[in-house]
Amino acid sequence: MSFAELILRLGVTFVAWMMIYMHLVLLLSVRAAPCSPTDFTAWKVSLFTGLLALGAAFSVTYAHAVPGMARTFRYFALPMLILLPWAAWITLPYLSATTLGSLDLCAVTMSSDSSTPINGWQRAWAPVQLGVLVALAVGGWRAWGSGLQPRA
Repeated sequence: MSFAELILRLGVTFVAWMMIYMHLVLLLSVRAAPCSPTDFTAWKVSLFTGLLALGAAFSVTYAHAVPGMARTFRYFALPMLILLPWAAWITLPYLSATTLGSLDLCAVTMSSDSSTPINGWQRAWAPVQLGVLVALAVGGWRAWGSGLQPRA
């Protein structure tokens, strides 16, 4: 393995974990963002970072081909034990109220009734986030499991 490939594999894996945690922190703090019927910037950004995190979930094991790195990078998956259930707990009320119901995201956040019509992306927000969380759980499981394999 060349030095350039080694650095590329380590860099891609590290950046993938950072993108995953960036998305999780944003998802946990999106409810604290200013909420108005015309400004859903934080919600839209969380959709975009969700797509980035989805791609990152498939590349977290990229550095595991480097000897000894699978055991090192597997510990990056540990904070997900706390963050994933917390993020799912925050996202689930939006699934029932926005996707299956007729409330907009701000109305669910502020626990109020709203007659504001909701857009299609608002209905899709919670299912997309839950899908990303499942992909992150699978990626974290793969990263942790491949780090447990014995060295050759």
